[in-house]
Amino acid sequence: MKAIALFSGGKDSTYSIYLAMQQGFEITKLVTVYPKNRESYMYHIPQIERTEYQAIAMGIPRDVHRIDDDMKSLKKVLEMYDAQAVVSGAIASNYQKTKIEEVCTDLGFLSYAPLWYKNQEQILRDMLLAGMKIMIVGVYAYGLDSEYLGKIIDFSLIKRLKLVEEKYKINLAGEGGEYETFVIDAPFFRKKIVVEDMERTWDGLRGELKIGKMKLEYKQGG
Repeated sequence: MKAIALFSGGKDSTYSIYLAMQQGFEITKLVTVYPKNRESYMYHIPQIERTEYQAIAMGIPRDVHRIDDDMKSLKKVLEMYDAQAVVSGAIASNYQKTKIEEVCTDLGFLSYAPLWYKNQEQILRDMLLAGMKIMIVGVYAYGLDSEYLGKIIDFSLIKRLKLVEEKYKINLAGEGGEYETFVIDAPFFRKKIVVEDMERTWDGLRGELKIGKMKLEYKQGG
């Protein structure tokens, strides 16, 4: 089944593509949506312009669309594509999943969200076990500080996030916008991304990582 994937560059959309491929979907296009409204409830923003590198690493063509934060705008984008399904990385946001499903229903697409309502700690662990390398590029919640920026998620960091979750009631997977990620390697990447330069910004409550110079390298055995 031919599918397009809503792709932000973060862990959830990347892992959803990987799972969709395992289920036999042919991902023909990455659709990166850049919201005009920075405080978007639908779309992730940090490092979204760098998804070009990930698309090259995957070997899948990418389109970028800057749109309003509404379903009419999303529908105009998706109706451009000749596909049978739309893959998304929704985990727990009913707003996000419902709106995508409404658009897909109108256009006759299957909406495929393989992470929907799965245990969030297990999702993170499964991502690591699959070989994903996930960098934190934005933190926006009380209990998360500037030290998290640029960290690669590993099993010890998941434990730290669980402690923050227990104390401050954050969403472990960042589904509530507590933190944002950028994937630098995944099992289906033909090349890995090497970040050579980065700059942290922190205002005392929230911060972001601006990735500067980066390059693609062939993976061992590739």
